[in-house]
Amino acid sequence: MNDSFKEFQLADISRRRPVAHYAAMALLFALSACSKAVKSQATPSGFPVYKEPRPVSLALVGYNYTNRYINEFSVGGRGGGNLYVSSPTSGGGGTACCGKYWPGVKGYKVKVRWQSGACYYRVRASDSDDVYQTLHSYYKEAEVAVDDRAGEGARYMEVHFYPDGSVQVAATEQPSAPRVALSEDREDKTRYPRCPNDEKPGQ
Repeated sequence: MNDSFKEFQLADISRRRPVAHYAAMALLFALSACSKAVKSQATPSGFPVYKEPRPVSLALVGYNYTNRYINEFSVGGRGGGNLYVSSPTSGGGGTACCGKYWPGVKGYKVKVRWQSGACYYRVRASDSDDVYQTLHSYYKEAEVAVDDRAGEGARYMEVHFYPDGSVQVAATEQPSAPRVALSEDREDKTRYPRCPNDEKPGQ
């Protein structure tokens, strides 16, 4: 191999090195900019490893700071059960399965639906003249951002219902104590009112 050919090879390699270098840098930048990527521990080489987040199922826990029993609530269509009014030591309900969650995804939101009120209307039996009082429930819905307090260690999804009608959701490693200390005697146990014209709303 003559000297001129060797010089050509060296020059060609030196020209290609910067291209490969910038391509690698562009790839690392793209990975770091990906909003869905989650950084894990670095490899022995010192470069970080990225992985796609995966959904997990969290036990649903409700906290009722209002003055009315909540007959039912759900998160993303999954039922969370019923909630009595909270006490200084209890949120008002137990745990139910399950709320879907993506650890590490910032701004992740869930749709919460809950009973916000009710009224009674009259229904006549089809086979007799008997008249029954039937309860019609009203519901509210809200999209709520999940407050991630446990990262990949999350096991519970807490749903907090406040007296002003707002809702907050948090992913936690263990169920929290009630956030608001309210007296148990605040509960309103009066009967719900009658529906307009004693008919089922919406008819």
